[in-house]
Amino acid sequence: MNYVVGTPLYIMSAVTLLTILTGAFRLKGAMRRLPEWLGIAGLVATLVVATSLWGDSQYGFAGEIHISRMGLLLTWIIMISALAVIALSWGEPAGAGRRPEYIGLLLAAATGMMLTVTAGDLIVLFIGIELLSVALYILCAIEVVRERSLESGLKYLITGAIGTALLIYGFALLYGMTGTTSLEAIATKLAEAGPLTSQPLLIASMALVAVALGFKASAVPFHMWTPDVYEGAPTPVTAFMSTGTKTAAMGAFLIVFTGAAQGLVSDWRVLIGAIATASMVVGNIGALMQNSVKRMLAWSSIAQAGYLLIGVAVGTEYGARAVAYYLIAYVTMTLAAFAIVILREREVENGDQIESFTGYGRRRPWAGVVMTLAMLSLAGFPPLAGFIGKFMLFQAALDGDMLWIAIVGALASVVSVVYYLRVSIVMWSPAPAGEFDGGRRLRVPAPVATVAVVGGVGIVLLAVLAQPVIDLCQGAAQSLIP
Repeated sequence: MNYVVGTPLYIMSAVTLLTILTGAFRLKGAMRRLPEWLGIAGLVATLVVATSLWGDSQYGFAGEIHISRMGLLLTWIIMISALAVIALSWGEPAGAGRRPEYIGLLLAAATGMMLTVTAGDLIVLFIGIELLSVALYILCAIEVVRERSLESGLKYLITGAIGTALLIYGFALLYGMTGTTSLEAIATKLAEAGPLTSQPLLIASMALVAVALGFKASAVPFHMWTPDVYEGAPTPVTAFMSTGTKTAAMGAFLIVFTGAAQGLVSDWRVLIGAIATASMVVGNIGALMQNSVKRMLAWSSIAQAGYLLIGVAVGTEYGARAVAYYLIAYVTMTLAAFAIVILREREVENGDQIESFTGYGRRRPWAGVVMTLAMLSLAGFPPLAGFIGKFMLFQAALDGDMLWIAIVGALASVVSVVYYLRVSIVMWSPAPAGEFDGGRRLRVPAPVATVAVVGGVGIVLLAVLAQPVIDLCQGAAQSLIP
């Protein structure tokens, strides 16, 4: 039995427990930052070990853990997201006085995400999704003195419980039809199962799993919790949900549908395509009406889930490659945008409102440049990373004879230009007389500024060095298809 493949999980689990245990001690002076430094050390160590495992697929624990190149690529994205969120949480009021719990829960959520994308068994996949969900329920409500934070945690808990029930029912039916929980064995069984339309239980199981994962990915019509939860949660937590949770959810979609259910792709692709189409349309229309950048990014994340699901709906290696590349680009763009939002929130009250950014690009040009790059890339302006990712997704749809979904995606991207450009225009507009500063001019927290600048540079580099990244994603996609 191969236990080496579990090394990244060992490290993350140990660091999570150690970080939480530091709460039993009264840390003073520089030692108050011990939880953050432990978290950073654990995440870096996990990245190093995950990199050393890159190569042919490996199974461990009797097939329950599957270390594939796709799983490792998604693990890198999750770990980097977690590192960025710890940096964004430097000085975060929500973590003040409870750093061990705050950082520990972030690490626990990251562990659950990593377990999700490296699962080789339905039970392990379920445990991973639940671990990340429970940790995020608490993180959303961790700012107990603020009513919106408590409301956010409660709403996420209720909708998450519904998603959990649907997921376990779907997995139970899938086990009943195949007689196994191993994803590798399920792939073999489904390849021999025949048309999906002749098996009602299999149809029900696929539908339930798609709906449950749709809740986690914030896809329409399972998105109703997203705007309120994203707005009410502490902004670094919102950033983590937008990036890490999205990566884990898309990883689960790829593992189950593009991987295990590959033999039935012609049967389920219309269902996933319909969810993707609805998400792109509803997400972009909802974002048009927002005055809060956090709510706008929440609706945007719904639309982005739709774009990503195009690659899942296609069900091919090229579709998986496009999903992987766009996830890298999306995480980079989103972290850069949230870094600027966090910076503004710490300067003025209601700093997440679009109006509060009036003239901010003139006041802090570097922040204006980063936010503009993030917005333009999210909108899909060439030649930025967002454009390349969307082009790959639309091309995969065309190659997979899904012209209709590519057309909807292109039209939805045109609509998104309106609200993304609105933020950029406001950033560089002259501020009203006497309100140029818009509040206190605080010293920029170095960790937050670092995430913003690295994100902005990453958006450009992902375009300039697109081919090596695409080749990396190609190798990951090849490991996914049975």
